[in-house]
Amino acid sequence: MAIQFIFAPDQLASQRWYTGVLNLPAEAVRADPPTLRLSNTGTLVFSEQARPGSHVPPVESITAAQQRFEHRLVVPGENQGRIVAAGPGHPLPD
Repeated sequence: MAIQFIFAPDQLASQRWYTGVLNLPAEAVRADPPTLRLSNTGTLVFSEQARPGSHVPPVESITAAQQRFEHRLVVPGENQGRIVAAGPGHPLPD
């Protein structure tokens, strides 16, 4: 299982953002330390010390995740990530 560290000045706000975009259930969320469990594939850990960068969390449907991402309201303090690519073998929809 892979652990990805996510740069997040406001850890809880970023955790809410990823939870919404990835459509994760409540049991995937841990508040202390702020983490998200991604099924059997890994864990996202939110940290002020992490380096900003790209992350490719697994999703069941790229199209659904992209739609949730694009229609989500901007909330001050949240991690304002963007979808720029998908993992190997999973191109973004047109």
